[in-house]
Amino acid sequence: MNLEDLRVFKEVAKHANMTKAAESLNFVQSNVTAKMKRLEQKYETKLFYRHKQGVELTSPGKMLLSYAVQTLQLMDDAEKSLKESHAPSGTLSIGSMETTTATRLPRILSGYHDHYPVVELSLQTGTTKELIKAALKREIDGAFVAGEVRHPNLVKIEAFEEELMLIAKKNSLSNAEFDQLDKQLFIVFKSGCFYRDTLEKWLESKGIIPTRMMELNTLDGIMGCVQAGLGVSLLPKTATDQLDQSKTITRFPLPEPYGKVQTWFIHHKDIVQTSAFCKFKEIFYDEGIVEVEG
Repeated sequence: MNLEDLRVFKEVAKHANMTKAAESLNFVQSNVTAKMKRLEQKYETKLFYRHKQGVELTSPGKMLLSYAVQTLQLMDDAEKSLKESHAPSGTLSIGSMETTTATRLPRILSGYHDHYPVVELSLQTGTTKELIKAALKREIDGAFVAGEVRHPNLVKIEAFEEELMLIAKKNSLSNAEFDQLDKQLFIVFKSGCFYRDTLEKWLESKGIIPTRMMELNTLDGIMGCVQAGLGVSLLPKTATDQLDQSKTITRFPLPEPYGKVQTWFIHHKDIVQTSAFCKFKEIFYDEGIVEVEG
């Protein structure tokens, strides 16, 4: 369906004259005549009676005019709604690492929901590797990931910096025992987790190859096992702040260049940036964060 042909058809019906319709639309008459012939060929029926004074709608022409008016009004309403709506609506799908979900997002998502309650929010957790893949496939609108993000199809926005801590049960490990880490059980997220990758690189820099690892899928599970003395783990400081450190755990900051990690909000460069999505990004712009391409 060619909407322009319908608009011209509506104008011809209004003026009952091809020439007047052309003048009204600032078209040449031959263009208007061609469009009307194209409509008649499409619907395989005569839409106008032609006479010296102009044209008159046939019965099929009157029927088409009724539908044309409704169709054009709906399209005009849709365009107006999309262009002029200032209240975000629809859906917003956000991805996040498990630790960021637990520590950073509750305040952000709660504030967003308070301002835009009609937006249907969904949250998908995963590793940095999984979330980057989902963003590239446009399965999610955006995601919080850690570490270096370099892909020509991704845009990244600086979100926050995390300080990484090696955590252990109280009195079970000291700095002097770091050389004995090869005997420890490391409790980690599954492969693809940036924090796990950082832990392995740090251990490798110390000449340690971890032989005992246990994978868990939840932050609560990892911290619970550490508190129980089952092993040690590497987590952002913000994730361990909620623990009663004086009674349950000891934290050891990692040395540079492993101790500080940047968290980014990423999205596909060609994603449709709806009003709901743009308002979500404004949370970061309001904090003075600058968008970085690539």
